[in-house]
Amino acid sequence: MKNNALLSIIIVSFNTCQITLDCLKSVFKDKGLDFDLSKSSHHDKIPTEIIVIDNNSHDNSVQELKKVKNITLIANKDNTGFGKANNQGIKIAKGNYILLLNSDTIVLHSAISQSLNWLSAHPESHMCTAQLLNKNMTIQATGGYFPTLANVLTWSLGLDDLPLVNHLIKPLHPHTPNFYTKDKYYLKDHRQDWVTGAFMLIRKSIVDQTKGFDESYFMYGEEVEWAYRMHLALPASETWYLVGPQIIHLGGASAIRRIDPIIREYTGIVSFFERHRPSWQTSLVKKILKINAYLRSFVNPVYKEVCSKM
Repeated sequence: MKNNALLSIIIVSFNTCQITLDCLKSVFKDKGLDFDLSKSSHHDKIPTEIIVIDNNSHDNSVQELKKVKNITLIANKDNTGFGKANNQGIKIAKGNYILLLNSDTIVLHSAISQSLNWLSAHPESHMCTAQLLNKNMTIQATGGYFPTLANVLTWSLGLDDLPLVNHLIKPLHPHTPNFYTKDKYYLKDHRQDWVTGAFMLIRKSIVDQTKGFDESYFMYGEEVEWAYRMHLALPASETWYLVGPQIIHLGGASAIRRIDPIIREYTGIVSFFERHRPSWQTSLVKKILKINAYLRSFVNPVYKEVCSKM
């Protein structure tokens, strides 16, 4: 089969058989995409390949995915983690654009082709994301600004929940419109520093330049670190959040324990500082995050384990 893909969609699966199949069905419904690469693509469609990496699922994911036409399946013998599995897909991707799409997402309307059309028309940008929605169609947060001492401190102490604070200090995690401050951050197109791996549409040129995810991350936090390396590689280039394209993100479908995402978010922030900030800031951030976990443990006991990990 001759592969003349313009877009490569990479999906990592782990014990999410039906959810992954539902995701694929929604991708195939995007009428702006063309998946039959054995023929000349329709002039009005985007030639597209789909690469699915299964991270040693213990359900029937691999058996069912083998039945799906027009995908390339990689079945790992171990759970290699989110970043490393995506890098496997990136290494064989033929497209000029890479879409990293979580398995626990449902693509609405023509969100993928809309996003690609936007990115191809904006050469000043290297990455964009769609508007993420919860299952009940409310807006879900995606990404934010790079970690700094200031925004880690305001987030850890809950100061970013106060009115106007996020206007003074760019937040690590901006609020959605349903928060009491009624922030409009996710209601309009805008630039931001990083986006979550649920939907990351990236130019292949910068993917090759920055070598993909840091594989020392297992899950959570790797998007922030990679986005920062993209920023260092192309400081004038931009990452955009778009409200036109929309997807539903179920969230947490691959988490093994409820505590895991929390611990990995904390350790991801520390890892970012270890790689990209002075050592004295790393030491201070560890103390700040430990205080944060301690305070939260009075409300949620799972944070006691976080304290012991920090």
